[in-house]
Amino acid sequence: MSYYKGKTVWITGASSGIGEATAKLLSQQGANVIISARRESELERVKSECTSPEKVEVLPLDLENHSQSEQWVTDAWELFDGIDILLSNGGIGQFGASLETKNEVERKVFEINYFGNVALSKSLLPKMLEAGKGQITVISSMAGKFGQAKLAAYSASKAAVTLYYESLKEELYNTPVKIQVVSPGFIQTNVTINSLRPDGTKVEKNSPAQENGMPTDVFAKKLLKAMQKDKFHHYIGNKELLAVPLHTFVPSLLYKMLRK
Repeated sequence: MSYYKGKTVWITGASSGIGEATAKLLSQQGANVIISARRESELERVKSECTSPEKVEVLPLDLENHSQSEQWVTDAWELFDGIDILLSNGGIGQFGASLETKNEVERKVFEINYFGNVALSKSLLPKMLEAGKGQITVISSMAGKFGQAKLAAYSASKAAVTLYYESLKEELYNTPVKIQVVSPGFIQTNVTINSLRPDGTKVEKNSPAQENGMPTDVFAKKLLKAMQKDKFHHYIGNKELLAVPLHTFVPSLLYKMLRK
């Protein structure tokens, strides 16, 4: 029997990429799935393509408008009478030189990637604590481990996410609620295509690294295995993950490689 059978999992950023692939895999494994993102039509498409669409509920939301997080939680909680796992996957990319990037673009990246995710978790946690169970798994990024040229706001937002949830994990250590962070490497998603340029428009172009990255269905399988474990921080990717120990032990070598 699947670990997720009968569990209710709420996924943000579920209209494409990692969120979509994970929603479909969870449906296949017998979970009740709540899928959220901005584009309701895409969420309906994902639902229709799931193995058990009758056990999939659509709840549109925009993480940038996170003042509504308490209402989102109330609505989501009522759909299946509780939530076992929140997979907080919603986010946005950014690409461009720091001195050229408008302040409002950097603020938008943080409003979605950091403040939106945090607000959702803080609204959901009291219900999980009262229920005496629950798990929040947040998708960060390998880019949150070290700084890179033209990714300053994105890397900073993901680093903030990782450190916030590591702190939250410690605060909730003696509770039945599990906090976890997963940092992907290069995955075949549209995150680069949809990333914001310095003026706020979309890049509209993929990177070779993203195109050659891990397929989302492969990532989803690894993610569901990681979510069952007690380990706080998981990295999922291919050879690009070597950058993590390189940054820790020989950062000068890493940056020499990145500059080429």
